Amino acid sequence: MAIGIIVVVIFITMALLMMLRKIPALLALPVMAVLIGLAGGLPLVGQEGILTYVLSSGALKLAGTYVAILFSCWLSQILYRTGVTDTIVKKAAEFGGDKPVIISICLSIVTAFLFTVLYGTGAVAMVGSIVLPIMLSVGVQPVVAANAYLAAMTAGYVINPANIAVITNITGVAASSMYLCAAILSVMSILFAIGYLVISFRKGGRKFAFATPLATDENDEERPQQVTGVRGFLACMTPLVVVAVMLIFRLEAITVFIIGIIWAMIFTFKGNWTKYSGMIVQSCYEGFKEGAPTTGLMFGIGMIINAMTAPITQAAINPFMEAITPTTAAGLILFVCLLSPLGLYRGPFNLLGLGAGLAASMLAVNVLPVAALSAVFYAAFRWPTQSCPTSTQVVWASNYVGQDPVGTTNKVFFANWILTTISVIVMVLIYF
Repeated sequence: MAIGIIVVVIFITMALLMMLRKIPALLALPVMAVLIGLAGGLPLVGQEGILTYVLSSGALKLAGTYVAILFSCWLSQILYRTGVTDTIVKKAAEFGGDKPVIISICLSIVTAFLFTVLYGTGAVAMVGSIVLPIMLSVGVQPVVAANAYLAAMTAGYVINPANIAVITNITGVAASSMYLCAAILSVMSILFAIGYLVISFRKGGRKFAFATPLATDENDEERPQQVTGVRGFLACMTPLVVVAVMLIFRLEAITVFIIGIIWAMIFTFKGNWTKYSGMIVQSCYEGFKEGAPTTGLMFGIGMIINAMTAPITQAAINPFMEAITPTTAAGLILFVCLLSPLGLYRGPFNLLGLGAGLAASMLAVNVLPVAALSAVFYAAFRWPTQSCPTSTQVVWASNYVGQDPVGTTNKVFFANWILTTISVIVMVLIYF
């Protein structure tokens, strides 16, 4: 029991340091993995050694996940550089005509559609630098535009094969078991975005404001031309093709994204092959660069998982985990719903933070169905994905519209808590 308490103190201490911005998550996670290994009594080297099992093997544990993320970022760059992203967004704006609410809703739906395959802060910036100026120009208030955009992005993110790979690699649940969970969370997130926009329009009306120089004509000149014709339409269907292939053939995320890249290349290639292939290579370089921050986090997350699941550590902390892990459906709902705000600031319900270690430890107790625990953790993960002040996408969107990230996320804090509670209850009813 005492070792379990020590591990909790390590969790809390590192979480506070990250919240106070004294140490970045990229460094905090490996440090925490080492401290947990020491507290659990792991040897320095050997089959369960800190240097060998925790650090070396841990860095490779989520290799499938972060390679999928890198390929997703590569596809993001291709769609942007070939004009597919611009085409989809601007067609949605044209469809809305001169009705601000309809335009904003169309942009939210298209954003969700795009992020079923796009990934990373670069993709958030690429799409956001088109979507947000349009929203602002039709009178959406800056903080509303940022939160609606982030909610729509999250609607796509939760069904993105790269993010589904995160939960499957952490808990070992079958990817197919998470498809229904992801679809429900996606619908909830897009309804959140649409409802938030409609309520904000009715309550606060329209407010014309422009954010940053990114919305200027000079930036528009640098954008690639939009795709046209039948080939252009098929290129715009790339996100739909990727998701359909994942659902129908149930392939691994890496394979799905490779198919998406090939599909996009077939329908966007024109002109000189040497120039086009050079663009593909450059997209790979830039995409991998955009995926590097998340990949770095995956190294630390894998280390924490290995530190927490090593047999020596589990034997030491098992009494404590048995004491705090709920064993009933009602207990699981209360446990996650009451503590779900702890997913913010890379906390214990954020799968890209301390949540990986908590999920692995709760699974090791072996009193909860794997699918149920995976689903509720994925449901709780939606909140920090959309509104964690330390998430790079939140920081970018808030800064773009001239708002503070904390102020932006506070506007929807309780709404997110309510939505998380509802989603967790739904997941337990389906999966428990």
